[in-house]
Amino acid sequence: MNLTFTSIAKADAAEDLAQEKKVSAEYLQKMATEDQAKVIENGIILRPIYESGSGVFAQVTDTVKVSYHLVDREGKVVDESITSDELAVFPLNKLIKCWQIAIPQISIGSFYKVSCPSDVAYGDKGAGTDIKPGAALTFRLIVFGVQK
Repeated sequence: MNLTFTSIAKADAAEDLAQEKKVSAEYLQKMATEDQAKVIENGIILRPIYESGSGVFAQVTDTVKVSYHLVDREGKVVDESITSDELAVFPLNKLIKCWQIAIPQISIGSFYKVSCPSDVAYGDKGAGTDIKPGAALTFRLIVFGVQK
């Protein structure tokens, strides 16, 4: 058997990915047991922190105005819009699948905790140096508005 540095690195990466997916699945199971948590499509977990009752919801074709705080399963802050004076404005259909599914279920003015399995977040590739391949993530998300 001829082992090369590349083949060893690929094997290590595959092992790391499998481990991250296992630990992330356990994390998501824990998130699903939180008070008022609801598991929806694709294993996404929604938990209301505050519900506005506005009755206005975004559609996936809309642009949304949000404020968010993203943490990994270890609680490390990965990204947040809170550091800006401006709301984050995104075309919803250009964002990760988790947001495309979750945000249309959150009424404008509501504050939710949204936990995303890796398959509907950043997948097996991860993102940058902060989001591991196969990692589940949790957003604290306030939807402030919608532009049709």
